[in-house]
Amino acid sequence: MSWLSKIIGGPGEQRLRVLAVLPNPPDRAAFAGIAAHARWEVRMASTCDSAEEILKHHPVDVIVCDRDVKPAGWRGAIEALSTHAPHSRFILSTPANDDKLWLEVIERGGYDVLSTPLHEDRVIRAINQAAKQHS
Repeated sequence: MSWLSKIIGGPGEQRLRVLAVLPNPPDRAAFAGIAAHARWEVRMASTCDSAEEILKHHPVDVIVCDRDVKPAGWRGAIEALSTHAPHSRFILSTPANDDKLWLEVIERGGYDVLSTPLHEDRVIRAINQAAKQHS
């Protein structure tokens, strides 16, 4: 299946699978709206522990994770979640985005950084590009 058919879907096609690990209810609501518009299959978690449980039963293509996710923050989350989803692309969401943080995310195996509040065009572009890399 091509990355494009994952994104846009089609008759009997599998949609892009995204796990959003967002503890902040407004961020979850914004992401859910963006995902519905983009037609992704989305699972939501508010903690790293709940995200790990989801990954035990549901494979995903892309993981979007908040910087302040509990219990260990994003550094612990990227390590923990990558054990359950080693081929998924990890995108960090954070209010403070700079080149140093982006480099650290990449060095730790992540794919990209999204600034919050989430903007639809940037989220869709980042996740679709990550999906291309996942395939």
